[in-house]
Amino acid sequence: MYITACKACPKRIVLDVLRDTIAKRFGIIGTINQLKNADALVFRGRNAVKLLRHITRYLYHPLKRLRAELILAYYDGRISREELMELYKPTEYEQGKDDIKRNRGLETLVRAAPQTHTHGATWDKENLIR
Repeated sequence: MYITACKACPKRIVLDVLRDTIAKRFGIIGTINQLKNADALVFRGRNAVKLLRHITRYLYHPLKRLRAELILAYYDGRISREELMELYKPTEYEQGKDDIKRNRGLETLVRAAPQTHTHGATWDKENLIR
């Protein structure tokens, strides 16, 4: 599990604070690794799973939450490794391919939330009413 911050970003200090807070509050140890263009707070193995248990309920992106739930189901013994791989595969993104998040995001949002309104306007399938 990676949490990243740009090397040049003044928010880089947040990684240190976050690492220390997670360690103090949950006893979950992470390390800060330097990547090519960013620094990353990294959690591996059992530490990553322990942290995932704490944050899954706060993941609102449907694919991220599904991935987290699948990983936890595997570590809890509810599904086998083969089932994990089979169920996880559709949630992966391939660069340059049609996928919901990158290439069809706007279309997906429109389909997922046609009832959405802004600034007091509502949608009633026939007309936009203000």
